[in-house]
Amino acid sequence: MPLRPLLLAVALAAAPAPLPAAAQTADTPKPAARKEAPAPDDVQAAIKKEVEKAKAEIRDEMRAELQAQQSAKEFLEAAGPSDKPKLDLLQLSGYYRVRGDLFDDFGLRRSPDPAGYSLFPRPPNDPARGTQTSANMRLRLEPVLNVSEQVRVLAQVDALDDFVLGSGQTGYATPPADSPVSLDRPSIRVKRAWGEVQTPLGLLSFGRMPSHWGLGIFANAGSGLDDDLGDSVDRLQLAIPVRQTFLGTFFDVLVPYYDIESSGLVSENLAGSSQPLSLSKADERWALGVKAARIDTDEELRRKMASGALSWNYGAYYGYHAQHYSLTPTAGTPGSPGPGLAVDTVPVGLSYQTLDLWTRWRTRKWRLEVEAAGVWGSMGDGRLQAADPALGPVQLRQLGAVVQGDYRPAAGKVLVGLEGGFATGDRTPGLGNHPERGVPQPGSIDGSQAGGDFIRNFRFNPSYRVDLILWRELLGNVTDAWYVKPSLRYDVLEGLSLRAALVYSEAMYASSTPSTVHRPLGVELDTGVHYASDDGFNAWVAWGMLRPLDGLGYAPGTRQPGDHALVTAHAIRAGLAIKF
Repeated sequence: MPLRPLLLAVALAAAPAPLPAAAQTADTPKPAARKEAPAPDDVQAAIKKEVEKAKAEIRDEMRAELQAQQSAKEFLEAAGPSDKPKLDLLQLSGYYRVRGDLFDDFGLRRSPDPAGYSLFPRPPNDPARGTQTSANMRLRLEPVLNVSEQVRVLAQVDALDDFVLGSGQTGYATPPADSPVSLDRPSIRVKRAWGEVQTPLGLLSFGRMPSHWGLGIFANAGSGLDDDLGDSVDRLQLAIPVRQTFLGTFFDVLVPYYDIESSGLVSENLAGSSQPLSLSKADERWALGVKAARIDTDEELRRKMASGALSWNYGAYYGYHAQHYSLTPTAGTPGSPGPGLAVDTVPVGLSYQTLDLWTRWRTRKWRLEVEAAGVWGSMGDGRLQAADPALGPVQLRQLGAVVQGDYRPAAGKVLVGLEGGFATGDRTPGLGNHPERGVPQPGSIDGSQAGGDFIRNFRFNPSYRVDLILWRELLGNVTDAWYVKPSLRYDVLEGLSLRAALVYSEAMYASSTPSTVHRPLGVELDTGVHYASDDGFNAWVAWGMLRPLDGLGYAPGTRQPGDHALVTAHAIRAGLAIKF
């Protein structure tokens, strides 16, 4: 029973009831006065005090719930610590995982491209072929420090983040001089730390926080158990609920934000101070934008699915980005503010806008989800260094989209899915995932796309997973290509599922492929088994087989007598994890 009606009922039951007017006659004996009976003013004061106390409790509970809902709406399941019991000073969640991989013929036995690059790093002892095995681990901690019901601090800390098992271990008390003990990353990495404050206007967030939107082709926090990367932004934002305004008809949360995407040159110890500084604002890249969305919370979604109602969610994510110069140290010490610091200056003149639209329709049986993102703007100078040949102005015109749909019969164990996506590209050689490789030649696997008047290749976020081999390992993000992916999932038991998918991929332009004349890239079959228990234990194993097509072959007239024909690649990936 609600608290306020209960208090009122108790108070009224305790108060003496007056006799009806018709029964109050001269012959009616008056009750004897009792000294302990409270005065009517005292009873009313007690009732008012209890009612106000109940109101305060309800306000605190609603405020805490609103904070959790706004956080979930803003991050779109990017962070997920909002469903823990409130008022605990410290909440700790995360996971520990160990994964193993077996890769066979990931180089497809293809010779290097004209720039000397292979599709995949080849074993030094067997460059022609190679079966590579590896395993790694990660301990992820996501603490939440609740200062009060309105103020909290969140973080993400990774220990032994994707450390290869055996790296840094030699088996000797004193390692030999040539032992491979060097590591490519620190043992502990604080990846994110940000604060949240529930204000009367909305949820204020500031610091380095996760960034996720929609299906994740543009902004992806990488929060999955098998994920490696993830977007983090240095951001100041305010998530404003808009249910009570005219915008509430269309949206339920509005999020203006400001990002510092790159600080440029930073001093190490300027003038003996312990605080590093950004040396110049000229090379800083920043963004200003807004997000607007109408999103059902998890509880709202469960309630709609239970009642057979339709859930329709949607949103828009807009940003304006700018950077004036690129400054790169060439001599001296970056921490020295005087003449000792020499920089390579490129007037990049970068200015562009991004827009990402997302929507989802969901019923008990059907789900249809669509995301489309675009980038348009300009860059005054596309050179990487001032000594490079001048490239002149470059226009940015990029577009990418993905559609996901699935069908599950009522109370059925089968889920049938279909997915398709594309990312624009251009006729420049190479796909464009690795611009650091420089100007590509015809037949190159990858390279810079800034050699013309336009850069059109949109790149999917690397945390968005399409397959096990082609895009995840060999080519990188989906770009300058399209794909279609039918899939099937069968839930054998609660927590145990079998999965299979077939992925066909094709380049937008044949000139972007290593073959220069063929567009089809490959057909891949991916299967797997996944188990998740109620107490947080997860286990999975997946097998993938990629059959390369002519687009990954050799350019006409470039195949040498010793060059091997392309072969099928295989992958086995397995993992164990504990979520807490």
